[in-house]
Amino acid sequence: MLQFLRFDRARVSGMEIPVISGKTAAKFFIKRTVYLLIFIYATLFLAVATPFVKTPSLPVYFMGSLATAIYIVRFTNHIIKYIRYRGGSIQLTADEVILKGKNFRIAVPADAITYFEVNVLGNFLVREKHQAHSFPAILLAEEDRDKLLDQAQDMAPKRTKFYRKLWEFIDAITVALVLAVHIIQFIVQAYYIPSGSMEDTLRVDDRLFVEKVTYGPIIPKMMGMEKRIHIDCLGIRDIKRGDIVIFRPPHDEEKDYIKRCVAVAGDNLEVKEGGVFINGKKQDEPFVKGITVADKNNPIQGIVPKGQIVVFGDNRGNSLDSRYFGYLAIERIEGRAFVLYWSTKDIKKFDFSRFGLIR
Repeated sequence: MLQFLRFDRARVSGMEIPVISGKTAAKFFIKRTVYLLIFIYATLFLAVATPFVKTPSLPVYFMGSLATAIYIVRFTNHIIKYIRYRGGSIQLTADEVILKGKNFRIAVPADAITYFEVNVLGNFLVREKHQAHSFPAILLAEEDRDKLLDQAQDMAPKRTKFYRKLWEFIDAITVALVLAVHIIQFIVQAYYIPSGSMEDTLRVDDRLFVEKVTYGPIIPKMMGMEKRIHIDCLGIRDIKRGDIVIFRPPHDEEKDYIKRCVAVAGDNLEVKEGGVFINGKKQDEPFVKGITVADKNNPIQGIVPKGQIVVFGDNRGNSLDSRYFGYLAIERIEGRAFVLYWSTKDIKKFDFSRFGLIR
């Protein structure tokens, strides 16, 4: 943040305030190293994922990159200043300001000081008419930093308060947006239903949440990757028959589809007599609208291969599904339909019977 202060002889205490050292310094740099790694990871993730992931990541990437750049500059400044001022201190007296470093001592006469400044790098600047001396206030213990600033008079307290609030707001928004992209990609995301392929389970314009935890995270196809990666060991369970899933079909990389899983790897699938047979047993599908008809040109009937599933829409007469594009690879799944939270048509009729968990 930016803060401008005036030298005030009546406020100075003559107290010598030391730069942090030992365990305190180690804790300071470990904490900020962790923060830096998180910032870098988030920025790199967004950089490589932006062209491939359909999330609002472009503006977030810009803000995240800017925040990361600022943080790297600040962190580098902390290291350089610590090397220079390790074992040093700052002291304000009625006659002068004394800055002590590892191998130097600077004394600035009180009459030569024009004002003090705290900049965005966390440095305390002692400004003279034609030069300035920089001391790392960020490398003071928090209570000592407050004592240092209390020894000078704030030249614009309202402006300081505004800058502090603005800094906190930008910091909070940046972190929130970066986290939002990761939450959308790996935990939960909102979707809407654009077609009638899942009627009457899900209808046009229904809004639902899709959770992405049950099957384990899917790392999106990014730069240098041939395909998506499914980390199933981090999932809660495998996909089951009857699960309603969001996915990217093999014939369309730009759109998300929603269908119901009717067969998993190892199942012997047959489509006949207007229904679905698994391992010779006809499946009870009360949610199906219409009859199930196979496409003779699509060889999905038989044993479902490892790492693949078969998905059909509940509206069997109006659904572009595995009968047309074939087996669906597990890594193409975005998540599992979880909760129906909005339907404009139902709300207008004051009908909330369909809201809640999706089955």
